[in-house]
Amino acid sequence: MSGPQRVEQLLEEANQLKRQSLAAQQEALALQKEALAEQRQLVEQTRANLDMARGINERAAEIQRKARRMLTLLLPVVVVLIAYVSWVLFFRLRY
Repeated sequence: MSGPQRVEQLLEEANQLKRQSLAAQQEALALQKEALAEQRQLVEQTRANLDMARGINERAAEIQRKARRMLTLLLPVVVVLIAYVSWVLFFRLRY
């Protein structure tokens, strides 16, 4: 093979390698875009889950506040009833 033919062949091989490299880069870029889209979707799902969890926690906190208020109101009533029933059982039955 002569010098100019060899140079031409080497240039053609270099061009082929460049085309292969560009194709690989395009494939890698497409995969990165797909991965980025999936990450964005996961971030959105995570945000939605966090919003839902925040709502559930707020409702649970409201239920706890109501239960605490009810306990504050009912506990004295229960204590009075226990005292009354004890008084009736132990003191009134003896007469």
